[in-house]
Amino acid sequence: MAFKWLEKLTQLGESAGEKGNDRDELGMTLAVLMLEVAKSDFEESEAEIQTMAAWLENQDLGLTSEDVNQLLDSARNEQAGSAGLFVYTRRACERMSIEERVQLVEQLWRIAYADGVIDKYEEAAIRKASELLYVPHSDFIRVKLSAKSAHKET
Repeated sequence: MAFKWLEKLTQLGESAGEKGNDRDELGMTLAVLMLEVAKSDFEESEAEIQTMAAWLENQDLGLTSEDVNQLLDSARNEQAGSAGLFVYTRRACERMSIEERVQLVEQLWRIAYADGVIDKYEEAAIRKASELLYVPHSDFIRVKLSAKSAHKET
């Protein structure tokens, strides 16, 4: 599913370098937020990695499978040196509509459900990210149930 914010990044009037930098920064932002959830239970499972990689490949970021792996490696390094989520959630708020941020929170839930276990630290990380993304609590609950339902179907 393509996001409208990706179209905004490619509008006329931007230079090719700016477009590439915006996409790279947005990709890094999304990857760090997803890794925050995946690593919050002190384990990054293969199922969680595959869920993150598949979602990133399906975005219109122009990333190949190899690019996604490199992005995740870079995001791991950035996340390890990060002081928190605020910088990343602020970037996401600047570039994404509320609907897109709700979809991102749903993706965070899908990552948490990927290994079949929702750890209390994963839920806390998603809740914190959701609050910093200004996602209404009703949407937080709705997408949690949607991700849970999708996980049961697989």
